[in-house]
Amino acid sequence: MYSWTLITGDTPVTTDARLFRQSLGSFPTGVCLVTTVAEDGKSEGMTINSFSSVSLDPPLILWSIRDDARSAGVFLSARHFVISVLSCEQGRVAEHFARPAPDKFAGWERHFDGGLGACPRLRQAAATFECRTYSRHQEGDHTILLGLVESHHRSDAAPLVLHMGKMGSLVDLAKSFAIQNSGG
Repeated sequence: MYSWTLITGDTPVTTDARLFRQSLGSFPTGVCLVTTVAEDGKSEGMTINSFSSVSLDPPLILWSIRDDARSAGVFLSARHFVISVLSCEQGRVAEHFARPAPDKFAGWERHFDGGLGACPRLRQAAATFECRTYSRHQEGDHTILLGLVESHHRSDAAPLVLHMGKMGSLVDLAKSFAIQNSGG
């Protein structure tokens, strides 16, 4: 696979990571949970907002993981993963799986059933994509994982959205943004 830096010879410009993250937060995005299973059978999961569609034919999606994430090795070697687009009612799930824990699924088992490759599949998500790992591309401090979608499902649930460091429904975030910008 080709890296833009390798093609152009451009040297990345360093930037203040905090300010860069704040600028990225200006783009409202959905919140997802990605899950997989390690070779030893242990379930892994993490909250992400790096989900995107790539192709309809074949059906491909992508997400990215920071290379120094605790569970990066498991996700990078996994043959399958499941991405659940969280509903606006699943904010607690997002918060829980965003924090480090020895076993993130302890106490949360009832929220999942078995998906492709035995990956945990979150019940009551706004949408679910069960994927076979298609390719991996290391760029900067993250690796982009592409998944071939083998099964998908959607519900009528409203999605959980992240904007400017706040999570909520589209309505909740719009109200918060309106209040913040009206000075009240």
